[in-house]
Amino acid sequence: MIITVAPVTDARPQTPEDCGMFKFQRKILLIFGCWPPDRLTRRWYVKVLIAVNLITLAICMVGEFRYCLYAYQNGSLIETIESICPSVARFSGLLRMCWFLRNEHKIKSALNSVVHLIKNEHPRETGYTNRITARDQTITKVLFHSSFTTAILYGIIPYVMMAYNWFQGQYPLVKLLPFKVVLPFDSQDPTLFVLTTIFLNYASVPTITAMTSTDALFSGVCLYMDGQFQAIRLELEALAETVDKNALKSSAAETHRINLELRRINKRHQTIINVVSEVRHAFTPTILIVHVCAAFMICIISMAMFLAEGINKLTYMPYTFTVLMLLFMYSYGGTIVRESSEAIQTVAYGFPWYRFDRNTRHLVQMMMVRAKYGCNVDVPFFQTSMATFSVIVRSAMSYITLMKSFL
Repeated sequence: MIITVAPVTDARPQTPEDCGMFKFQRKILLIFGCWPPDRLTRRWYVKVLIAVNLITLAICMVGEFRYCLYAYQNGSLIETIESICPSVARFSGLLRMCWFLRNEHKIKSALNSVVHLIKNEHPRETGYTNRITARDQTITKVLFHSSFTTAILYGIIPYVMMAYNWFQGQYPLVKLLPFKVVLPFDSQDPTLFVLTTIFLNYASVPTITAMTSTDALFSGVCLYMDGQFQAIRLELEALAETVDKNALKSSAAETHRINLELRRINKRHQTIINVVSEVRHAFTPTILIVHVCAAFMICIISMAMFLAEGINKLTYMPYTFTVLMLLFMYSYGGTIVRESSEAIQTVAYGFPWYRFDRNTRHLVQMMMVRAKYGCNVDVPFFQTSMATFSVIVRSAMSYITLMKSFL
């Protein structure tokens, strides 16, 4: 007797890392300690790392803010602005990571939904998806390297200034910390200076990861959603090419075939719309925090770059670029999702729906109605679009002009 054994398949759900998606975002988030798909299997020492990073951000934020208040009371505008620049970034990063950890289950569900869409796509879409992945990783690397450059400059410039002062004969040499913070001890003590410098330089690690990881993840999800809407467009165009152009009215067999294909495309279209809604709910707190803090951060950093003297100006150039890029990524992501979803209306209208029966025409009309207003990742009070990016940047420039008039 011959027994046929069915092949055993891996029933484990496919994760983003299995597909090579969000590879760089995952590495950045794991530096902080959190990656949503690993939420239920997270080890205790990883949870300790997350707690240490959050506490580090909070301690530095409080110390820098207190220094800002003391500098303001003493009438030192430049030190006030220099101390508040990293403090705002840490405050924004701390809020983002707290909400990110709270919404991890929603983010995990959204990422798995995106993976499911990519996994079930047509082979002809693989090349387009690979290009999206390459573009996503490139944008993430540029953002991370810009943030990393800012942190490196914050850490190196104090040593450059101390070396210059030493060559100029300053004695005793005044020791400079990477960031301006209020400390409960004398930072000029050699041992305490070394320990404080190590701690403050380490504080740049959670600051960078908090600022870049969630933003790069959101941008990547939007790029993949744009690719899925583009895939719907390609499917409709490919299906339209199979219609007999010589016949005035389609046969019953062709109508049945087109009807089945349109039902499948309609179902996929609705699934993509549902995933976009899921992404919007998962990232709403992060988007709100970025838009609320963006104009203030751009204004403060630009003022610091204008007021800073000498080598200190170098720090704020990549810092300004990083903040502008963070805001641009959110705005660009929302724009491409909306535009690609609205473009389906034009493609659906161009389909030869008039040759088919009432049920088939109804399927095309359903897609046109869904695409009429487009999908979006907007949040309360803010529209995630390039128009919002332009308004925020113009508002920040107005604030800078107003502040310069008082100086």
